[in-house]
Amino acid sequence: MPVMRFIHRNTCLLVTGAALLAMAAASTTTVAVPGVPVAFIELVPLSTASPGDTITSLPAPLAQVDPGASFVVEVWARTDDTQGLSSVSMNIQFDPTIAVVTGVTHTTLFSSLLSGTVDNANGLVVGLSGSHLSSCADQVGVTPTWARVAILDMQAVDSGVLVVNAVDTGLPALGTAICGVGDLLPSQVAYGTATLTVTAPPIPTVSQWGLMILTLLTLTTGTIVYSKRRPRAA
Repeated sequence: MPVMRFIHRNTCLLVTGAALLAMAAASTTTVAVPGVPVAFIELVPLSTASPGDTITSLPAPLAQVDPGASFVVEVWARTDDTQGLSSVSMNIQFDPTIAVVTGVTHTTLFSSLLSGTVDNANGLVVGLSGSHLSSCADQVGVTPTWARVAILDMQAVDSGVLVVNAVDTGLPALGTAICGVGDLLPSQVAYGTATLTVTAPPIPTVSQWGLMILTLLTLTTGTIVYSKRRPRAA
């Protein structure tokens, strides 16, 4: 590549121009520093999906489901860069002996260049990714607004503590990017984790069963006595 040389006769003008460019860049985008998160991805388990694709406060996560129950894990993302997100990518890890993924729904915000392969045998959703191919003026997912990337439909299969992790894909072609800036390094993305307990309601103990039976007998006996004491209609 040829070396481009610029000759500046006025050094004062050069310094002033550089300062103005730096100020303009600082006003539109956050300086990306390796190791300092610029984008944030959170996973939220819920009974059913949220009504919209943008939100300023993440919903309270679902804490417990019964074996066999269906639920969702929503994938949300946001960035401190004022340009917004142009793409969000990750792998999803989970324990398939506790729950499996039954479907993946991409949202309207990240509806281009879609990918995501469900591998329940190994507890993975590989290359879950979507892009927002539009003007940077859209400013998708700029803090404090969260933008929903995808919805994972899941089903609990056995008791246990389910941990669902978002991690880097490890693939240069599937990264998280800032609009007009480009891909972030994996260290510049904070990947979230969701935890959900899968357990059935406790089985009543012998004493609890006895109390329940005694209560039913008492109610039944009272109904019979009351019926016998009711005066007959003339």
